[in-house]
Amino acid sequence: MNTLLFSSESIWTMLHGLVLGGGAMLALAAALFAMRAMPATPAMDAPDARARVQSRYLTGLLVAIAVLLWLTVIGGTYIVFPPYRATPPEGLTDLSQYPRAFLLSSPGTAWLHRFGMEVKEHVPWIAAMLSTAVAFVGMQYRTTLLSDSRLRRMSSTMLAICFALVAGVALLGVFINKVAPLE
Repeated sequence: MNTLLFSSESIWTMLHGLVLGGGAMLALAAALFAMRAMPATPAMDAPDARARVQSRYLTGLLVAIAVLLWLTVIGGTYIVFPPYRATPPEGLTDLSQYPRAFLLSSPGTAWLHRFGMEVKEHVPWIAAMLSTAVAFVGMQYRTTLLSDSRLRRMSSTMLAICFALVAGVALLGVFINKVAPLE
């Protein structure tokens, strides 16, 4: 079997999973740390320069997370997923070039499609929507996000949920790509 490391499908898979998805996870971890580490600024009519700078950086990070997750989800749905679902020709015995059919051909790996890909098809959209909501809160409330403990806790909770969803989907993606890579 002649396997190309850098076929167009494998490059798109790496861009989707490692660059965009990995970047989103890194940014999510940074935002969670920032929400915890940045000191709560007192609520006042005119926040000081430090609070404005911190809120600007945090808001930029929140927007970057939303953009990265949307790029990951859209790229996965419309670029990486169609070759995965390709139907093999009738009578073909070597299904290694058809990941979905390959996974479904064995009872030991069928769960990767039935559970793993079903999760990967739906859950990332939830993470992208949640991250967009947090980015909106960051843009709308800027310095209030750092001073209002309830708003900060709600935003942190939504980011933590996003992180957990993205990490779970990424792990499933690693399993699927290990058993049936797009080549």
